[in-house]
Amino acid sequence: MLNKNSFIFPSISKNTVYSGLFFFFVLLSLFVLRPFRQTIAADIGTADLTFFLFLVVIVMLLVNPIYSYLVSRINQRRIVLYIYGFFIINLIGFLISYTVFPSSFAVKAIFYVWYNIFNFFLVAIFWAITVNSFNIEGGKKFFGLISACGSLGAAFGGLLVDSYLYDKQNLSLVITVITLSLAIFFSSKVEREEVNLRDNKSSAVDDIFEQFRQIKQNPIIRSFVLYAFTWTCLSTALWFFQLELVNSYTDDSAIKTRVFGRADSIVPIITLAIQLLFTSWILRSKFLGIRFVLTIYGFLFALGFLAISGYFSEYLLSTTGLMLFLVLQGTMRPFEYGLNKPAREAVFTTLSSKEKYKSTVFIDTFTNRFGDATGGFLFNSLFSFGLVLYTAPLAIIPLAIFLIGLGWNISGRIEKGKTA
Repeated sequence: MLNKNSFIFPSISKNTVYSGLFFFFVLLSLFVLRPFRQTIAADIGTADLTFFLFLVVIVMLLVNPIYSYLVSRINQRRIVLYIYGFFIINLIGFLISYTVFPSSFAVKAIFYVWYNIFNFFLVAIFWAITVNSFNIEGGKKFFGLISACGSLGAAFGGLLVDSYLYDKQNLSLVITVITLSLAIFFSSKVEREEVNLRDNKSSAVDDIFEQFRQIKQNPIIRSFVLYAFTWTCLSTALWFFQLELVNSYTDDSAIKTRVFGRADSIVPIITLAIQLLFTSWILRSKFLGIRFVLTIYGFLFALGFLAISGYFSEYLLSTTGLMLFLVLQGTMRPFEYGLNKPAREAVFTTLSSKEKYKSTVFIDTFTNRFGDATGGFLFNSLFSFGLVLYTAPLAIIPLAIFLIGLGWNISGRIEKGKTA
C-alpha cells in the first residue's frame, strides 16, 4: 500500500485497481487493432481520407441518439455488457469477412469507419463509468494512475503488433474479442453510485435528444464541446501531415504497420511515465493545475506545425521524416492521454450523472469525430488554395492560438466555480 500522505502517489482504493484493470483491457483491445486502422488510413491517402472521416461523423450523429435512448432504458450496470458485447459480435463478423475476403478494399474501408466508432465509444463509456465512481478531488488523485494502466495496455498491444502481429490481423481480432471480454468482467467490479438515468415522465423522444438539451442548458458542457472540436480539428490536421511523413518513408503496407506499431509501443511508455510521476502532481498543484493543462495544449500544437513546416522546407530540421513522426507521436499523444484527458475527466466529475453518461459521451464521440473530419477538410483545403507542404502548417497555427484562449477561459471559469 502506498503512503497515504504521498502527493504524487496517493493511496490506492479497490475501485482504483478495478478501474485500472478495466482500462488496461479496453486499451489493449484497441491497440492490437489500431496499427491496422492506421495503415488503411495511410493507404487511402490524405486526399480521400476526409470523405471517410465525414462518413464517420454521419454515423456518429445517427448512433448517438440511439445510444441516448438505450442508456435511458437499460439497467445502468449492464451498459458495458450490452454495448461492449455488441462490439464483440461486430469483431466476429470482421474475422469472418477478412477470412473470406482477405484483400477486399470494401471490407477495409468499412473496418476503418467502424474502428473509429468502436474506439471512441469504448473509451467514452469507460470514462462515463469512471467519472461516476470519483469526485473531482478523487479524479485529480487517481485518474492519472488509472490512465497509466490504460497506457500499459496500449503499450502491450503496440508491442504485440510491432513484434508479431503486424501481418496477422485475424489473430489480432481474436485477441481483441478476448481482451474486450475481460474488460467487461472488470467493469462489473467497479463500484459506483447507482442512479436512474430515466425520468419516468420522459418520452422516447426526450430520451433520444436529452444530450442536446444538456449541452444547451449547461455552459460548461458547451465550452467543452467547442474545446473538443478545436483540439481534434488540430490533431487530425497534424495527423494528416504525419501520414505524409510516413508515406514519404515507405510504400510498403507491412512496413507502415510496423512503424505505427512501433509508435504504439513507445508512446504509451512515455505516457505512462507522465501519468505515474506528473499527472496527479500537476492537476493538484496550485501553480499549475487544470488551467495549465488546458491552456498549454495550443502551444504544443503550434510547435508541432512549426516542426512540420521546418522539415518540409528542409530549412529547420535535417532529421528523417520517420524520426519527426516518432517525436510528434511521443509529444502530442502522451500529453493528451497523460494530462489533458485526465484533466477534462476530472472536470466532468462535477456534472450530474445523466450528463456524465450522455453529454460527455456525445463530446467524446460525435464532437471529436466532427473535429476530426473538419481537420481533414482543413488540411486538404489549404492545398486547394495553392499552399504547399512547408507553408500549409503555418496557416493552421492561428487555430492553435484560439485553443490557447479557449483553455484559459474554460479553466478560469472552473477555478472560480462559475457555471455561467
